[in-house]
Amino acid sequence: MRRARPARALVGCAPLVLLPIALVSCSGEKPASELSFETLPDTVGLSQGTPVLERFEPYRMANGAVRVTGRARLPDGTQLQVAIKEPDGAVSVAMAHTVVKDFQFETPPLLGERGPLPQGRYRFEVLVNFNSDWQSPDVLRAVSGGKALRGPGITRAKNGDPTLFIVREARL
Repeated sequence: MRRARPARALVGCAPLVLLPIALVSCSGEKPASELSFETLPDTVGLSQGTPVLERFEPYRMANGAVRVTGRARLPDGTQLQVAIKEPDGAVSVAMAHTVVKDFQFETPPLLGERGPLPQGRYRFEVLVNFNSDWQSPDVLRAVSGGKALRGPGITRAKNGDPTLFIVREARL
């Protein structure tokens, strides 16, 4: 059989438990952090139009290194990133940044951690962020900060900045 606790022990705990509840429920003010929704630019229609990435060709060099060449409707000086991943992989096995010149781009030779990438299928991700961290003022001015771009792969980053993100698969 259990013994009843002395009343004094229960009274001693009550203020600790009830005090925070009373402050929250009796304040009459709205909580400091209220649920709200951020209004982001509408992305409907961004991917409609002429492709920005017109040509994309990965190839293997005689020494086994991989290069990616292509054509993009982007101004000279636009920086883009090409990442190579295994088809189901989340981590890049090779990555390079390159610059568009005369609508063309070509990566430097790409090798894996242990040399040439093994033969097989790979996923290629092309990423172009249109912000001042990635692009020069001239490039941003030429594409209206990226906001003027439309076509397959054009989207918005989490912060609302225009972005080009295209995925291709190829066998090397």
